[in-house]
Amino acid sequence: MELSRHIKEHRARLGMSQEQLAEAIFVSRQTISNWETDRTYPDVQSLLLLSNLFEVSVDSLIKGDVEEMKAVLSNEAKRLNKFGAVMAGFGAAAVIWAAATALMDLDWPVILVPTVALFIPAAAAAGMAERIKRDNQLYTYRSVEAFMRGEDPDVASERNREAGWIWWGKLAAKTVIAAIIGFCCGWGLISIVQKFLA
Repeated sequence: MELSRHIKEHRARLGMSQEQLAEAIFVSRQTISNWETDRTYPDVQSLLLLSNLFEVSVDSLIKGDVEEMKAVLSNEAKRLNKFGAVMAGFGAAAVIWAAATALMDLDWPVILVPTVALFIPAAAAAGMAERIKRDNQLYTYRSVEAFMRGEDPDVASERNREAGWIWWGKLAAKTVIAAIIGFCCGWGLISIVQKFLA
C-alpha cells in the first residue's frame, strides 16, 4: 500500500522516530510499525491526526489506497454483521431453552447447563463486535450505521468523541459489576458444594 511509504517518508522528512510519531498522535510505537509494514491500517481519526501533523491532505496521504481502504472497511462491516447474527441466534436460543425447560418444571442443571452453553458463543460474539466498534472508534449508533453502509462514520465528531468517553466509563462499570457478580456466584457455589459434601 502507498500509505505505509507515505508515513515513512513524512516521518523521515520531519526527522521523527516511530516513538516520537506515536506520541504525537496518541498511539503505540508498535502501531506505527504495523502501519509502516502494511500489517494494519490507521483508523479515520489517526489518518486525520497524521494529515495535520504532516501538513498534507488525507487524500494525498492515502492516494492509491482508497479502494483497498474501502475493502478493509467493507470486510470489517461484514464481520460486524456476522457477529451480530451469532449473538442474536445463540442469545435467542438460550432464552428459548431456559423458558421452555422452566415451563416443563425440569431440574435446574437441565435448565442452566445448556442455557450457559448457548450463552457463551453469544457473549463471545458480542465481545468481538464491541472490539470492532472500539477499534474503529464507533461509539454512537449513527457512526455504526454509517460504517455498516460503507459511508464515512465521522468518528471525529464531538458527539462520537463524547460517547467514546462514556463507552470507556461503561466498560469500567461493567468490569466491576461482573467481578462482584462472579465473586458472589463463586461464594454461593462453594457454599452449596460444602453443604452437599457435609
